[in-house]
Amino acid sequence: MNANRTTALILVAAGLLLLVAGPLLPGGERVIVNDPPRTGHVTDLARADDGSILAGTQDGELWRLADGEWAKVDIDLGGQPVTALAADLSGDPSEGPIGTAGGLVNAPTNMPPIEQRISDEQPTAFGLVVATGEGLLVQQKGGWSPQLQGRHVYRLEPQRAADAAYLHAGTVNAGVFTAATADLASWAENSDGLPAEGHVFSFAVTAGNRLIAGTSQGLYWQDAPQQPWQQLRVGLERSRMLSLHLDDERKGLQRLWIGSDDGLFRADLLESDDGLAAEVYAEPVSGAGPDLGFGVSWIVPSDAGVMFSAGGVYEFGNFGLTGWYWVSLLGVLLIVLGGRLLPGRDELAAAGSTPAH
Repeated sequence: MNANRTTALILVAAGLLLLVAGPLLPGGERVIVNDPPRTGHVTDLARADDGSILAGTQDGELWRLADGEWAKVDIDLGGQPVTALAADLSGDPSEGPIGTAGGLVNAPTNMPPIEQRISDEQPTAFGLVVATGEGLLVQQKGGWSPQLQGRHVYRLEPQRAADAAYLHAGTVNAGVFTAATADLASWAENSDGLPAEGHVFSFAVTAGNRLIAGTSQGLYWQDAPQQPWQQLRVGLERSRMLSLHLDDERKGLQRLWIGSDDGLFRADLLESDDGLAAEVYAEPVSGAGPDLGFGVSWIVPSDAGVMFSAGGVYEFGNFGLTGWYWVSLLGVLLIVLGGRLLPGRDELAAAGSTPAH
């Protein structure tokens, strides 16, 4: 009887341990699907100031991920694809400016509507800057000031360097143009060292305030605005750099996440007074690649690692063991088995069947 009780208690204790440990077991890094229940593939992805994630779709839907749950944002975008979400996302996402293929929704107060396809937008201390296929529209009192007319501006990126603020415009076929934020009417070509007729799809700014440009022919960086661009070799020199995200510096390294037509990659960068270099060539992230069906167009930080869009929304990071619920289920079975082996119930049944004298 004592042996049975000991065995039963061991089984119950082991079962409780497995039940609790299942969801806590480390599983390592991997890609998981974290997609809103949307229609149309995701065309824009952004992280708000409060840590929530916004996803815009081809069918004109806007979704918000907060506290682990996706919810549709109540806003009518006329079925137009979402093409640009403001970098400074605060408050109610349905009230901020939203770029679509049909124009700008929620334009700043007293500003005329924009009915061109919006490719990007950037709030500044002096007003909103909107990028289109025909140049820039800079907010001024009472109207929009056209800049870089005839240029297809694809991406905007702010930067602080030498105690001044700048805004960079990456274009299709014409490299980069740069202006001081305080003078958004004066744009200068900033393409020395970039590939001729290069497409600039993405930007990132390092901890040392160096600018990285993602082009149709790999990555380039410059020490300061108007300085010559230098190639940043990461082994993807023939790939389109569709999106970039740079993590904060840790142990002297900055992790650069790269979205391309071939999936998601990462490379650790070394930055010093002498310049910028990759510690090793970029490595593909496990689980990402051509099987995604689309190029990786946006990358944003998440609690686990990064989230990225490639038709749908995916997340890469450290997650628990795949199939951890089988471990917990085994724990439940051991608890049930241990309970059946406890001798108390049998003793009570036997005592109840003993005839009285």
